[in-house]
Amino acid sequence: MDDKAELLAILEDEFRRHPAAGPQDLRKLVYQSVFGGDHLLSNLDRFRAGLTIEWSQVLPSGGLSSAIQPISPDGRVARIHLAPCKVAGVDVDDLADMLLAQRRKGGERAAFERRWRAVVELVDEGRLPISVAASRGLDQIEGLPHHSETYGPTAYRVINDLHEPTVIARLRAWGIAAP
Repeated sequence: MDDKAELLAILEDEFRRHPAAGPQDLRKLVYQSVFGGDHLLSNLDRFRAGLTIEWSQVLPSGGLSSAIQPISPDGRVARIHLAPCKVAGVDVDDLADMLLAQRRKGGERAAFERRWRAVVELVDEGRLPISVAASRGLDQIEGLPHHSETYGPTAYRVINDLHEPTVIARLRAWGIAAP
């Protein structure tokens, strides 16, 4: 499957999870797919504290099949959803250790711009349920995008490389299968 077809499948999955997602939410997904979770990993203590607080507020729900959400066409970058991890009995400190130990993604602006252009093309083709006008002007990467108010609840972190052997080993140990 080509990158654009793969990207469409990722975005369709995002709309299944969050039917009220808008262009800014897609921009955040594209941003994360290119740059990973690097922006959160710059302050390790703050990352761990933030994850621990969020973990304590998450209600365990959802199936294990939804714990991992691939968000890059190459299948390497993914969101790991906290509620299904909690259901699986994952220890928050183990999760933090895995995420903090991961290699930085080091994405490139040109890759973001290419991927966002592909999103706009999919919108132009009528293949995504957002307006063409709404998708314009979101191609700048300055300032990390936030989810829209209509997006719905979020509780996840980003895995920079699902193919990393230590990530694979942790997910298997937790009983979480990567797609």
